[in-house]
Amino acid sequence: MHTTTVATSRKCTIYFRASSDQADLYCNTRAGGLFNQIGNRGSLIYTQDKPTFEQSPQTHHFYTSHSTIPPYYSNKHYFINDVENTLTTKVPETPIKHDVSSQLGYVKTVSNHTNFPLFQSASHTIKIPAKVEYTLKRLVPKHALKQIHPNLEVAIELCLLFLSQMSSTYFTWRDGSNPDGWKSLKADYLRKLLAYQSDTYKKIREVLETPLMNGPIIECDYNEQKGIKCFHYRFSSPYIGKGIKPYELKSKFVQELKQDYHHKRLKEAQNNPICKSLIDLYPRITLPSIEEIKLNAKQLIASGYKSKKGKQLTFLNKHSKNYYANASDRTFVEDGIEAFDYLTSGGLKLPIVSSDYAGGRIVDSFVLMPSYIRNMCKLDDSPIIEVDYSCLHPNIAMTLYGGKQAFITHQIIADKLNIAISSVKTEHLSFFNKHPKEMLTSPLYQYYIETEPQMMKNLIKEKYASTRKHKMTSQKLFEKEVAIMTDVIKQLSLEGILVGYIYDAVFCTPNNAQRVKKVMDEQVVKHGVMTTAKISSPHAS
Repeated sequence: MHTTTVATSRKCTIYFRASSDQADLYCNTRAGGLFNQIGNRGSLIYTQDKPTFEQSPQTHHFYTSHSTIPPYYSNKHYFINDVENTLTTKVPETPIKHDVSSQLGYVKTVSNHTNFPLFQSASHTIKIPAKVEYTLKRLVPKHALKQIHPNLEVAIELCLLFLSQMSSTYFTWRDGSNPDGWKSLKADYLRKLLAYQSDTYKKIREVLETPLMNGPIIECDYNEQKGIKCFHYRFSSPYIGKGIKPYELKSKFVQELKQDYHHKRLKEAQNNPICKSLIDLYPRITLPSIEEIKLNAKQLIASGYKSKKGKQLTFLNKHSKNYYANASDRTFVEDGIEAFDYLTSGGLKLPIVSSDYAGGRIVDSFVLMPSYIRNMCKLDDSPIIEVDYSCLHPNIAMTLYGGKQAFITHQIIADKLNIAISSVKTEHLSFFNKHPKEMLTSPLYQYYIETEPQMMKNLIKEKYASTRKHKMTSQKLFEKEVAIMTDVIKQLSLEGILVGYIYDAVFCTPNNAQRVKKVMDEQVVKHGVMTTAKISSPHAS
């Protein structure tokens, strides 16, 4: 007799089964503390007996944000003591059954809830460029692959796991934010991910760099700073723009390798206040459907919406981008939907702490998601509101480099220079990260050199003196930003307010917006940065 678990809430009753692999996975994930939302409402108890499970032939599940049992569950029996949810019990094997509320019956309007499997990394699916699997299996010499691992299937999947770390460059290359397609991957990161042998990542890199009929799969650009080995990688031209596809890892060896690394990253995330808060938040978020995204995009286009970078939202409508003479000034709906699918299908991306060079900023699915799509998400079934700091980095620069002004705004600078505020906002996105010679060409240079000559002198001196050259400035700005946001989210978490994170901004429910703003105002001043937070319209550009 197999075992089926039953979970009942006010909105939905779900019967489901899972394979033993999935059960083990969910048990491990829970051990990482991902079931905190139940701990807030009841107690979680488990027994040590280990029944076996079989995979159900049915694959479509609907869950509400009130559901307490996710689709993958432990091979230990979990019981939930909760006044709102019935006790999870063992029952005889039955087919999967759904008794969902009426609003979930309309497929075109039903929203997706970010319940378990919560994270992409928790599954055996990775996302790879469309043509690389064929190349590795058909064109790469077998003797070269066996240098990586004696088992060809394992060797190929180790290469694919490596390449999956670069898949995100497809989207940044398409939207023009990373036209060269480079991505930095530290040797230490790859060594931990591909933990077969200490030099496995080197062997993989050498195979992927090997020239084939159409050239190598990847290109590498090596640089070493502060004793840390780091390569910049990019796909060669035959692969960079060919799309991304899911790939299911088949070898047990690589599956376990990926899982072990995922659990390490999960543990690291739980030790970071921002990541931990996000993990607690995710099950309370509702994602829009593709149909809803398309409909909303049509409405935004009709209203003249532009992105924060000033790009006009546009449907490709099956045209090539070359169809538009000013394609670089547009952001395309189809690209946004493809990125949304990449970031959310099969679960969300595990929030990770970026490198020291990026100031320890947190990266997750919502940070990387197009803003007009993110603004469609719901938190606790309510529309989200964004609360962000006004002109944060310029005000941080004043604090760090001896500036005299306080509470600078984009509008103040726009009025002083007699230019559009949108131009000031766009320039501020990159101004402090530029080389001093590049800063000279920015309209902001005139403002800062006239009003803050000492600050600019200190800042430019550091750019020339630092081993990181001109990028040390942005690293310091990011570090201060992360320190401020960490204290903001810590305080809000103590008050039971969970918020989403978008670098120097958060999103929350409308009823919490005023309190969130007050906490942000208090914390930024404690860090000696003179600015304030503002509550933004959901679709403000």
